Amino acid sequence: MTNEHSPAKRVMMIAAGAALIAGAACFFAGLASSPPQAAEDKASYLRSLAADPFTTQLSALLLHYGNLLMGVGLLAVPLLVRGRRGAALTATGALLGALGLVEMSGALLSDWFHMELGRSLPIEQAVLVSDRVLAHPAEQLAFNPGPLVSLALLLTFAGLARAGVLGWWTVPAVVAGYAGLLFMPYDMPILPAVGTLPMLAVVALAGRRVLGRSRVAAYEEAPAPALAS
Repeated sequence: MTNEHSPAKRVMMIAAGAALIAGAACFFAGLASSPPQAAEDKASYLRSLAADPFTTQLSALLLHYGNLLMGVGLLAVPLLVRGRRGAALTATGALLGALGLVEMSGALLSDWFHMELGRSLPIEQAVLVSDRVLAHPAEQLAFNPGPLVSLALLLTFAGLARAGVLGWWTVPAVVAGYAGLLFMPYDMPILPAVGTLPMLAVVALAGRRVLGRSRVAAYEEAPAPALAS
């Protein structure tokens, strides 16, 4: 007998799969459209945001929704696991990753503040205000979970690999993508965007698998045709 809640579950899985794919695309576009930064210091960062308000806001908006969509979609990834093998690892990683990505989406509000600090104050004062705000431990806890997100994604895809849902190659792909995000130079924003592609491709692949599982569930739960008498 068909579960009466299954249509809603399938809709949620379709939405989650689409969110993972769209979120990865938005994140890539947000990085690629970031204002070029001449150097790695805080003053150069603030100058880059202040120099082009339109690009700053476009990039921040895309990164915000990229993080948010990936975080929400990640909650459906544990549904790909059937059986106990890899289930706990996947669920733990997905829950931590969802929390971290949603926190990071909120952190993009700081781009608007930094943009206006760079536009309204002498650069030395702007750097001082920024450093004082970001030095609060509670701010770091609430809006800077970058290492947690990378660890959570590693746990998630290690769990999926252990469960046989995806290959083990996805784990080094996450590492390579996160390294690209950290170490590629931001004077050419397309470079860190391309650097994150291995990680984003894995996230999008998980989204495709979630979409595929929703179609399989629809087929399995469809009522069997009546036999002709």
